[in-house]
Amino acid sequence: MTQKIVFYYGPKSGFLRRLPRKLPITTISELAIYSDRKMREHTFKIQSARRGAENTENEPERLSVPCLVAFSEQYASISESAINSFLSFIAQFDVGSIYLQNPPVHIAAQFEGLHSRIKIMRYSYNELDFDCLRRINREYDGVIVGQPEVKDRLLRALYPLASGASDKPAVLLFYGPTGVGKSETAKYLSEVAGQPLLRRQFSMFHSNEFSSYLFGGRHTGSCLAKDLMERESNVILFDEFDKPNPVFHSAFYQAFDEGIYEDRNYRADIRGALVICTSNYASAEEARERLGAPIFARFDSVIEFKPLSKEAQRKIMLKRINEALAALSDQERARIDADALAASLAGSLRGDDGARGIERAVRDKISEELLKWALAE
Repeated sequence: MTQKIVFYYGPKSGFLRRLPRKLPITTISELAIYSDRKMREHTFKIQSARRGAENTENEPERLSVPCLVAFSEQYASISESAINSFLSFIAQFDVGSIYLQNPPVHIAAQFEGLHSRIKIMRYSYNELDFDCLRRINREYDGVIVGQPEVKDRLLRALYPLASGASDKPAVLLFYGPTGVGKSETAKYLSEVAGQPLLRRQFSMFHSNEFSSYLFGGRHTGSCLAKDLMERESNVILFDEFDKPNPVFHSAFYQAFDEGIYEDRNYRADIRGALVICTSNYASAEEARERLGAPIFARFDSVIEFKPLSKEAQRKIMLKRINEALAALSDQERARIDADALAASLAGSLRGDDGARGIERAVRDKISEELLKWALAE
């Protein structure tokens, strides 16, 4: 009889720390392979018996599994029927303890009658507390150049998270042209939180695959709910949120309102998280019109990122030059005149150049200068 059942919700790194160290572990994938092999052997014996072959073997003993472990990615290795009759599947074996990372809802539901024996463990995410807000207040203008008005809006939006006044996620919409600091702000906030950013690029998905990714398809496929359950950070970036068809926005209503994201296979808890959605809209009015009122009303704050001024472009250019030169060898660095490089690039910057365009221009110009030197040797 199984003595211990643990459901762990969170990333693999945290799950590994929760596993027992003194018990031999068998994964669900290994058990599925063993079960398939035994089934084939059993089928072969039946076929042999029908042909009149003598079967002198005794029934094999039940396999003893001191500790059964299922990692999130391993549910895809077992069949739909095994998922839907998980308890029957593992009942073939003598299982001592069960540790399941992010179990699908169909598996978790089968354990409901054993609720008193189930231990629920959850990953502890770092919080954006008041110390984090004070750090943002000190550093933001130096990290994200050219957006002086964003900081105050951002701090006000983050206050409910820091105060613990609500456990719903803080959901922000950033809008503005490309390359002006929207995604970089999300990266910076994850750095302040001290955990890696969960970033999903929505422009990468086409309609058919995006539907199954958002709403859940076969349990063997990838899905947003599972990605959210496996995240290591409470800072979540949905980049280019404006690109998918608005028909998909209904997938986020409950998540933005209550912090629960559900599809047909998984239920992810994002309460207390910071969710940032980026877009290239020119105004809040355009965002409201294009996204639609139902999803727009669920953003706790809508923050504008303005086109970069000439002075902001110059600061970014100098910063990128210093970073690029620091990455060169001493011999290469000696071949570059930083002041001449800056003067040359300053004259070629366009009004719509964002940080990525400036970085590309710096990289190309340095490569051009170093190539001249290399070919002349």
